[in-house]
Amino acid sequence: MQEQKKRHTFPVSVESWGWSQTGTVRKENQDSFLNWPDRFVWAVADGVGSSSRGGVASKMVIRNLMHLGAPASLDDHVQSASGQIHMANEFFYNQQLADGDVSASTVVALLIHSGTAVCLWAGDSRCYLLRNSVLYQCTKDHSLRQGKIDSGELTAREARRMVKGNIITNAVGVNQHLRLEEVRFPVRAGDRFLLTTDGITNLLSTEALANKLGRDNARDACEGIVDAVEGLRQPDNITLITVFLSHAERE
Repeated sequence: MQEQKKRHTFPVSVESWGWSQTGTVRKENQDSFLNWPDRFVWAVADGVGSSSRGGVASKMVIRNLMHLGAPASLDDHVQSASGQIHMANEFFYNQQLADGDVSASTVVALLIHSGTAVCLWAGDSRCYLLRNSVLYQCTKDHSLRQGKIDSGELTAREARRMVKGNIITNAVGVNQHLRLEEVRFPVRAGDRFLLTTDGITNLLSTEALANKLGRDNARDACEGIVDAVEGLRQPDNITLITVFLSHAERE
């Protein structure tokens, strides 16, 4: 677990808390996360597949993001983060060509600069925003289930019954050319973000997530989500970061 606080260049302060644990079924935690408010970047990565190389891949994605410098602008921030993720993709893909084994990872990253937030993602790790007690999903899963919904082949209710609907269709390291999606929007004091792997979203409803994000601070929100899955069968690992924006104190 990890807590950080940082005052931003616009008049809000940032508090964040991260947590990762091995699920009740897996023997190894292949998730990784980055909680770095000093650079206004947070990220969660989930290793793909059952081999240990998934864990190596998620760690490398996060390690690459730790090379980010202080951004000069929002575009600079996004280009730097995107570049580091693409570098990881190139490394994993070339490794796959060399030995035939796949090393891959999902990733979702939240970047903030001068009052604007950017989500970057590949795979089914998600970013949520709680604003004025309404929970918004900022990202859209790259999964077989979501693809069927987008194409109109199945309704959301029908897709939920798919046996293999959680198979991901995009991740860092799978293809030569990575499809890294992006969404941008202005932020406000009072915004609360959740970055999480599917180990959480497969267990808890959006109503439960919104309820926990309604707590007083980032740590309580994060620990509340972890407590909510305590005692449940956890087929996957549990990794999340909560990021709270509040009015900055006057100096």
